Amino acid sequence: MELTEKAAYIKGLLDGLELDPKDKQTKVLKALVDLVNDMAEEVSQLEQSYDDVCDQIDAIDEDLSGVEDMLYEEYDEDESCDCGYCSNGSDEEMTYEVVCPTCGTTIGLSEDSLNDGGIECPNCGEELEFDYDEDELDDAEDDEE
Repeated sequence: MELTEKAAYIKGLLDGLELDPKDKQTKVLKALVDLVNDMAEEVSQLEQSYDDVCDQIDAIDEDLSGVEDMLYEEYDEDESCDCGYCSNGSDEEMTYEVVCPTCGTTIGLSEDSLNDGGIECPNCGEELEFDYDEDELDDAEDDEE
């Protein structure tokens, strides 16, 4: 039995008592029964709204899942990037970090990327050039250990 049905049942019980409508206690009981009836209707409306929202969320979730599938199909992690500073999912370890003086982005570099002499900042496009001495690299590696 739903709440609205239970409220109607209680109202029927009260009406069946054939109480004096002018009595103060009867007025209080009728007011309470009306309150219970109003609350039962409000709860029923809230339950219906809740069910509608759940249905909408399920539909959005399905749509989002479709969008995710489309996006992730386009991006395959096994594809390699030729930019020289991405890890590409490879075993090559990033051993150096540089900070772009223009935008402040920290960029991880492999020794091969460093040997190329420069890269373009992936954030702002600034051309970064590297001028170093082999001894400096060896000292930096020793300091890390």
